[in-house]
Amino acid sequence: MSQPFKLFRLQQKDSQIDQLHVRLRQIETEIKDDISLRNAEKEAERTEKEFHEGRNLLKKADDNLQNQKLKIETAESNLYSGKVENPKELQDLESEAASLRRYFSVLEDRYLEALLIEEQLEEEYKIAQNEFVSENEKYSRKLSMLEGEKKKLESDLNRLSQERAAIANSIDTDDLRLYEKLREIRSGVAVARVTDKACSACGTTLSATLLHAARNPNQISRCDTCSRILYLG
Repeated sequence: MSQPFKLFRLQQKDSQIDQLHVRLRQIETEIKDDISLRNAEKEAERTEKEFHEGRNLLKKADDNLQNQKLKIETAESNLYSGKVENPKELQDLESEAASLRRYFSVLEDRYLEALLIEEQLEEEYKIAQNEFVSENEKYSRKLSMLEGEKKKLESDLNRLSQERAAIANSIDTDDLRLYEKLREIRSGVAVARVTDKACSACGTTLSATLLHAARNPNQISRCDTCSRILYLG
C-alpha cells in the first residue's frame, strides 16, 4: 500500500470524524434548544396565576354578595317583625332596606362581571396548559431521537478513531507530521485527489511533471498552489 494512498485513507477517516464532531455539536445545541418548551411553561404559569387571582376575586365578590343578602334579610326581618311601631323608625328601616337592595344589585353586577372574567381566565389557563403538555411531549420525542442519534454517532466515532489509529500507525513519521501540519492550516483537508488532471481541493490544473510525480506510489507530491498532498488514485 503506497504512502499517498495511506494518507488519502487517513484523510477520509479524518473527514468522517470531523463530520461526526460537527453533528454531535449540533445535537448538543438542539438538546439545549428548549425555548418553545420554556415559553409554553412560562405562559402556563402566568395564566395559572391570573386564573387563581380571578378565582379569588370571584370568591370575594360572592362573599360580598352573600353578606349583603344577610344584611337585607336582617333589615327586612326588623321591618316586618312588628316590633317597630314608630312611623319614623319604620320609615328609616324601609329606607335602609331599599338602600341595601340597591347596593345588592351593584354587587350582583360585580359578581357577574367577576364570574365572566374568571371563566375567561380559566379557559386561557386550560389552553396554555394543553400547549405546555404538547410542547413537553414534542420536546421529549425530540430528545429521545437526538439521544439515540448521539449514541450511534459516538459508537461510529469510536470505530472510526480506532480505524484511523491503525492507518496512522502504518504511515512514516515525517509524512504523518506533514499531514497533520497541512490539516491544521488547510481547514482539515491535507490530501487532495487528482481529478481531470487538477487538484480537487483548489482546482489548479497540474503540470505534466507534477502529474507524473503523483503517479509514483513511493513519492509524496504536493500541489504547487495549495501545497496539499496529491493522490492520483
